[in-house]
Amino acid sequence: MQLLIRLLTLADTDLLFDFEQQNRAYFETYIESRGEAFYYRAGVYGHICELLALHQKGQHVPMLITDAEGLLLGRVNISQIDAVSASGSLGYRIAEQHTGKGVASRAVKYALEVAREYGLVRLNAMASTTNMASQTVLERNGFNLCDKKFNVAHVAGELIDCLCYCNKLSSV
Repeated sequence: MQLLIRLLTLADTDLLFDFEQQNRAYFETYIESRGEAFYYRAGVYGHICELLALHQKGQHVPMLITDAEGLLLGRVNISQIDAVSASGSLGYRIAEQHTGKGVASRAVKYALEVAREYGLVRLNAMASTTNMASQTVLERNGFNLCDKKFNVAHVAGELIDCLCYCNKLSSV
């Protein structure tokens, strides 16, 4: 399957709204809910505006992952970009029906290239202790386990623990 990864735009509001609505229950089994207000078109529009404002400041790179026909498969982001330390945080979410197909691994690999283009030398990422698939994606892309944090987020009414990963980006 061909993947296209591109920057998020305001024109993506409906596409992203539908994606988030369709995958909400699945995502919320692994990560904290974004809250009810997010799951309205206005909430998604506001979210995109916030991300684009951060992108303009050089603090965030919001990207969408689509197939060749434009079907939204997932998202990958580089956030919390700090120019002083040349570091940032990686996050991604893949539609439930497209997991297990290499989409996350390929998107993370691409995001590492983008991070290098932005001059970053380190990316951090987190995965819940129960999300083995995400842990595997990170490890296969050169991330190393560097810490464990307890009670990081509320997921399905429970506090979850997360593993912290880091990738010291090489120039290759």
